[in-house]
Amino acid sequence: MILSTLRIRNYPEDKQDQFPWTLPLIKNLEELSFEKNISFFVGENGSGKSTLLEAIAAYTEVPLAGSYRLEDDESLAAANALADFLSLRFAEKTHHGFFVRAEDFIGFSRNIKNEIKELEKEIEEAKANFQGGDMKLLLGPMEGEKNNFIRRYTKDLEAMSHGEGFMKFFTSRITGKGLYLIDEPEAALSPTRQLSLLSLIIEKVKKTGSHFIIATHSPIIMSVPDSEVFYFQEGQISKVDYKETEHYMLTKSILDNPERVMGEL
Repeated sequence: MILSTLRIRNYPEDKQDQFPWTLPLIKNLEELSFEKNISFFVGENGSGKSTLLEAIAAYTEVPLAGSYRLEDDESLAAANALADFLSLRFAEKTHHGFFVRAEDFIGFSRNIKNEIKELEKEIEEAKANFQGGDMKLLLGPMEGEKNNFIRRYTKDLEAMSHGEGFMKFFTSRITGKGLYLIDEPEAALSPTRQLSLLSLIIEKVKKTGSHFIIATHSPIIMSVPDSEVFYFQEGQISKVDYKETEHYMLTKSILDNPERVMGEL
């Protein structure tokens, strides 16, 4: 594991009327101990799971896979504020990893596309202004950087479906032993591609010992063997089997007897 424990230190009593300190979860949070390499944050909307995941990202300063840096993204202001009061202990520190939300992917793909366009522009300008010498030596580094982007991400991630592009991002960016923070990946992935993502994560854990912390509503994603589920409910966090979550029980109930469930709505 990379991350070992998490707790809040020096709770700010003067901020109790400000978000995220108004969340019961934050008021009640004592210490979380991470014992597996794949950890899930599970709970209803508004339970605080995404806010806590974002705060971990802000504390660790892992790259944000989007259009902004973590500290510049206004939607992460509460997470940045909470990060200042977190205390994290690491089993091992690493420079690898990232934080990604489904909505960040659009900004990420546009950034990649713009990087390739800028390199193409630089190459054309260099050719136009060439005044003798070794053309290959001049263009080699720029061509190499452009080709590396295309090889890693394809020329246009936006031309793919959201799910295809999202999976291309994961296969390209999950490299080396690191801390990978992922918020609700199911928003962009079909059930089949959710399984593809899980296969990739399991493989990386076995090969590198990376730590994945994933906030999710998907019973498919939280079903990974040898993982841990932190259940956010009624202002508390507890470790449970994924079959004890409302997400699993409700989904199973619908699949077992959709007519009965729909008739009770």
